[in-house]
Amino acid sequence: MEFVAHPRDLPLEITLIEDQPFPPVNEERAGFVGITYVSLRPFDNGRSVRITLEEIDPNFCVSGRVVWCNQEADGYRIAIEFPTNEECYCVRMIEQLSQIEHYRRKAKTEGRRLNYNEAAAEWIQKFAASFPAFTL
Repeated sequence: MEFVAHPRDLPLEITLIEDQPFPPVNEERAGFVGITYVSLRPFDNGRSVRITLEEIDPNFCVSGRVVWCNQEADGYRIAIEFPTNEECYCVRMIEQLSQIEHYRRKAKTEGRRLNYNEAAAEWIQKFAASFPAFTL
């Protein structure tokens, strides 16, 4: 099971929702299954959450399940899995867009001005091969 750390400079909106009847999860799943994110508040393991990411896609909205939540110095790092194929695939695509936007912003702080397409081309060349595959 692989989780991708969502960039802190692209805030997620995470909302508790009524627990969803997700399919049972095989602990031996391989590849991309979800994300980690630092939240200001803790979330209980097993709870269902709704995630939106207005900055990348105002229409993005998926449901997931909290796998774990660990307190850190600056908040709570939570892992959220997406047990259905459709949501997992959607989140993986949005997460790649988020990683590219984060890369573009980081380049800007280093004095490099990249448009989104230039940042995408560089990110793909440097990081796409190591980004967890979708293998549900």
